[in-house]
Amino acid sequence: MTEGASLVSNAWTGTYRLQLHAGFPLSAATRTLPYLAALGVSHIYLSPCLQAQAGSAHGYDVTDPTHISDALGGESAWVEFVAQARAHTLRILLDIVPNHMSASAANPWWEDVLFKGPYSEHLHYFDFRGAAGWPGRVRLSLLSRPYGESLESGELKIELIDGWPRAQHYDLTWPLAPPSWGLILGNSHRDTEPFSALEALRTLPAPTPDDRAAYIEHTAHARRIWSQAREADQLQSCVRRVNSDQDALHAVLQRQYYSLHSWKLAGELTNYRRFFDITTLIGTRTGQPDVFAAMHGRVKRMISAGEIDGLRVDHPDGLRDPLKYFQRLRRLLPRGRIYAEKILEGDERLHADWPIDGTVGYEFLAKVNRMWMDDQRGHALTGIYSDFTGHPVDVGALIREKKRAILDSTFRVDLDRLATSAQELARSHWRTSDLSPRQLREAIARLTVALPVYRTYRTADTLHADCKRILKDTIQSARLASPDIDAAVFSFLLTLLIKGHLSAAEAAFVDAWQQVAPAVMAKGVEDTMFYCFDRLLSANEVGAQPSALGISSDAFHEFCHYLSEHWPNTLLTTSTHDNKRSEDVRTRISLLSEIPERWSAVLQQWSKMNAAAWQNQPPDRHAEYLLYQTLLGAWPIDRERSWNYMLKACREAKIATSWHEPNVGYEASIRAFIDGVYESKEFIGSLENFLRPLLQAGRINSLAQTLIKLTAPGVPDFYQGTELWDLSLVDPDNRRDVDFALRAQLLERCRTLRSDELAAEWDSGLPKLWLIARTLTLRGERPADFAAQSGYQPLVARGAHLGQLFAYQRGANLIAVVPRFTLTLQGRWEDTRIGLPEGTWVNVYTEATLSGEVTPEVLFGSFPVALLLRQLP
Repeated sequence: MTEGASLVSNAWTGTYRLQLHAGFPLSAATRTLPYLAALGVSHIYLSPCLQAQAGSAHGYDVTDPTHISDALGGESAWVEFVAQARAHTLRILLDIVPNHMSASAANPWWEDVLFKGPYSEHLHYFDFRGAAGWPGRVRLSLLSRPYGESLESGELKIELIDGWPRAQHYDLTWPLAPPSWGLILGNSHRDTEPFSALEALRTLPAPTPDDRAAYIEHTAHARRIWSQAREADQLQSCVRRVNSDQDALHAVLQRQYYSLHSWKLAGELTNYRRFFDITTLIGTRTGQPDVFAAMHGRVKRMISAGEIDGLRVDHPDGLRDPLKYFQRLRRLLPRGRIYAEKILEGDERLHADWPIDGTVGYEFLAKVNRMWMDDQRGHALTGIYSDFTGHPVDVGALIREKKRAILDSTFRVDLDRLATSAQELARSHWRTSDLSPRQLREAIARLTVALPVYRTYRTADTLHADCKRILKDTIQSARLASPDIDAAVFSFLLTLLIKGHLSAAEAAFVDAWQQVAPAVMAKGVEDTMFYCFDRLLSANEVGAQPSALGISSDAFHEFCHYLSEHWPNTLLTTSTHDNKRSEDVRTRISLLSEIPERWSAVLQQWSKMNAAAWQNQPPDRHAEYLLYQTLLGAWPIDRERSWNYMLKACREAKIATSWHEPNVGYEASIRAFIDGVYESKEFIGSLENFLRPLLQAGRINSLAQTLIKLTAPGVPDFYQGTELWDLSLVDPDNRRDVDFALRAQLLERCRTLRSDELAAEWDSGLPKLWLIARTLTLRGERPADFAAQSGYQPLVARGAHLGQLFAYQRGANLIAVVPRFTLTLQGRWEDTRIGLPEGTWVNVYTEATLSGEVTPEVLFGSFPVALLLRQLP
């Protein structure tokens, strides 16, 4: 096949995400293909499949991007998967990771840097902070306790692995550089010419080509000396001698191109860009052409062979210049699709100049999620939450508080570097040379905290109008909130950020800030604030805003029209591997917004029922409120899953415990409370009684949401397992095994079942699968009706409950109609009806023939949502 050729046609009817790992390798994914082809999706959406860290459950910790992961079956498994996908006329959308790699012994490029330091040909692959890209020594904050204690206890020592020396701390190892080998071998070798020369070269700040040549030559001599000692069986005694002498061991470690520190110091010492706050994931300089080529070589071969039709790009906001990256990637994949894992805040729009096909669908999820929340009762929910927990309800203030806490702890070293760079820039001009360093650092912090989006995208020569507006508004906001900071400091930052052309030093500052900002947002908001403000848990979702409850039909129509006009091929998702809660958990929890009075009453009852479960410990009302909503959303859920979720949620909230400083006593009290709750038959009975009338309403909302996803402008995306009711919580809960055999059996039954026969099948989830399969089949048969050019036209109902009927037309031949707020509506539509466009229409699900004005009772007679197809003469 020619480069960029597709497997079959360009039709994208739907994508289905599969999470690969050692327990579900490519061979297992291959076995799902007949089912997925029968379901009607066009593309298998694979999680990263290149070589990752051993035991990886997700594949985002890539160690070697040049080949398919051995744990997934390797190259042969990939060949078989592609062949079987072709046989089933399925194509592949592949998730790739350009922003970071695993900083581990399994990564040969990383190993080369630790072994050779500034002499490594892979040094520029990684985003180190320092002159010429070399920080002097790489600071590795990975020890379980302080360096001195680790050394003294013997937890840090030298080991021989395959005959070569490595520093070892439990299961972590790092290579020992040749300049230190003489110290290990002893006095007879330490001052020999190769080792003394290497020691002299080790201290050079910026090696020249001659230095590199000398280093290679002396290292070769050192290897020969080491090999001779190995052949003479001298190494074990040399290593024992050093390990028994802490001063000698320290001397060896001091000659490395890295230094070892306690893991708790990562936020203060790390001198390379991490993926968020994960010390074992190092940022890459993918903007460098040779680094891009090295990281995408295997993917390029897939494209050239016509094996993949699209790429999903993980976390492009971490890249220095996303636009330039996407331009380079588009040249690699000229005829396929590219999707960005990009979170858009509020009404933020995707940059129109990015040569991509859209996002992975977080913004769609955020908006369709709000369709099932009654915004008219938001104040009641706020009062219930505040009264019960005593927690603050000012979401804006809470976001600023949590972002600042993360910046001051997890990203303190990044803030310090930004402040130092800004000070140097300020001092380079007489007008700003006397700006206060303390105030400048503080102003940068407040600017970062005030930024309402994940990041801006200015480059040395380009500043889009929307970025300029955001920067000006953000600095103005930070300035107004900072009377203690000289206005000249903010003026300096504003001038720097929005000036027409940036010098190299100015661009370096702006680039670094734009890469730090999304990490602060993600860790401060998604991974902290989302666990602190629990008014309505279904609102706390990736890409969404917890303060936003509900959305009007007009606003959602406007969003869909925007997609139709600008991003008609974007992915539309309702569940992902990054979700805090699956779609069916959310639609059930959202029902509380319809019944706040009932929720308030039962909340008080449950708290009294379970008072003894606190075992005379001070009750944590916030955790209690979180648990009750979680049980409502995910029930039936067993005790262990509840505990695992609550432990993660409490640590992420960082209120009474955290991953960094676990509070064992507090966590024990939460565990005891959960045990007491589960052992209370009175509570479990009350929970199930309260939940019983919510089940059907939640499922109807799930079906309505699914139909919108299947028919709105874009490509519907399904996360593994969610074609049936799926009550999963945040990872790793949402990465549990999926029973594909059951789904295949149910799908076979769907072929003959009529809508009026589904009433007995609700608990199995078959109605959702039935809806998906029928609609995907229609998408495959009539692609033009769902295509971009078919457009999007809202349809407006009339009558007493017109706001509860949501409808729109795609092109001339399709109409989707779904109900809203069915829990409180209880089927009482009164005089509500909707006028259909001229002609005769057939309900795809019930086969009823319709025309003129139609009532909801007719539309939803035997199935709770409707898809109408125009009958041609």
